[in-house]
Amino acid sequence: MKSPFPIKIVVPLVMGIVVSLAIAVYAELSYRSLESANRQMAAAVIMQSTLHETLALVIDAETGQRGHMLTGKEEYLEPYNRALPRLDEAFSRLRELLVVNGTLSQRESVGRFQGLVGKKLAELEATMALFSSEGTEPALKLMNTGIGRRTMDQIRAEVEDMASQHRGQVDAATRQWNSDIAFARFGMQLMTAFTVSLLLVVWLLARRDARQREERRLQLAGEAARLQQLVEDRTVQLSDLSNHLQVVREDEKAKLARDIHDELGGILVSAKMDVAWVEERLAKEHPAYASKLARAQSALDDGVDIKRRIVEDLRPTLLDNLGLGTALDWQVHEICDRSGLQCTIETPDDDSTISPVIAIALYRIVQEALTNIVKYARAKNVSVEMLVGGDEISLVIDDDGIGISESDQANLLAHGITGMRQRVLAFRGEFSIRRRQEGGTRIEVSVPLVPEGTTGSEQASAVSAQ
Repeated sequence: MKSPFPIKIVVPLVMGIVVSLAIAVYAELSYRSLESANRQMAAAVIMQSTLHETLALVIDAETGQRGHMLTGKEEYLEPYNRALPRLDEAFSRLRELLVVNGTLSQRESVGRFQGLVGKKLAELEATMALFSSEGTEPALKLMNTGIGRRTMDQIRAEVEDMASQHRGQVDAATRQWNSDIAFARFGMQLMTAFTVSLLLVVWLLARRDARQREERRLQLAGEAARLQQLVEDRTVQLSDLSNHLQVVREDEKAKLARDIHDELGGILVSAKMDVAWVEERLAKEHPAYASKLARAQSALDDGVDIKRRIVEDLRPTLLDNLGLGTALDWQVHEICDRSGLQCTIETPDDDSTISPVIAIALYRIVQEALTNIVKYARAKNVSVEMLVGGDEISLVIDDDGIGISESDQANLLAHGITGMRQRVLAFRGEFSIRRRQEGGTRIEVSVPLVPEGTTGSEQASAVSAQ
């Protein structure tokens, strides 16, 4: 539908809306900045309170310890005993606050503070132990060395330093708050001026728009024709590129599979042999070590299995060594057995005439089809049939699941179906997927025995991947 408003009127209006929205977004960000500043100030206050509470607890512990040593009465130890668990709680709160609002410097300061408190508590505990074992005089001598006083001075200095940092945070948050308020006022003034300017621009552009609309329509029609031709050309180029990338991807998978098999496989086997050797010699004298090594041996076995599965997924060795029929038979039974599906497969006795590039393409098509059946079809039975006759290869995959809908058949965003179709079209073949009358889905593939859609270099690349 053609717009009743000239484009040169719409554009300034849209710009005005965009600017208004931008200012609204900035206002929201300013609000969040203010909220963040408030949180930082609140966190700083809480942290200061917690720091002073911790300092008070340390002083209580020291007072209780000194009272006990001077009087010998156990009730004087109550502040000391009560302070210890509360110190742990205070440090837990400090760490939680630092995780959300703390800086690296503050974390380091709290770490030093906790270390000093620990040192002070250790000094108190050592003095009490000396008092209990040797009496008052040795304990008082230890106290008179001044170690505890110096530690308390360091603790107070650390608390004051952190309090100073928190005050700095509060000052910075206050300055940011004032800056955001000032900018918001400037933004409102700017929006008003911009709105007036836009109204003037709309009035000027409306006078010129009527004369230019027909000229623009003709230009757009010519541009549309040129773009249509460009799209068609690019589509052909992208199709050729997609075919080439599929070959390159299979080459890369094959190389990666070889590297994993040769290098990682050798490492795992060597490690397994060494672990088995050590386990054999420690089994009798150190059964506990042997059990750990047995677990390591089991983990290495799992690693070997995972490596083998990854290699098979990247490049099936059966396909390279025994041919397409054997590889398909293994793949179908592997997937169906793992998913609880009943399967039947028929392949030709002699598949040596099938080109390597076609073989890997058909293998990937079956792999993708079985993956979709397991995920979506809710099927119980699957059949795969491959025939080689004359100058073409036919592949039929049936299942008895819920069947594919028409919308899914034509869905260009369904990468699995699109990938299978593209592999077939790369060889100038035919691909179809449809719902069966008796229920389920049927996929039919027909490709020429000689891959007309691939170049000689691509065929050589696929052969070299073996």
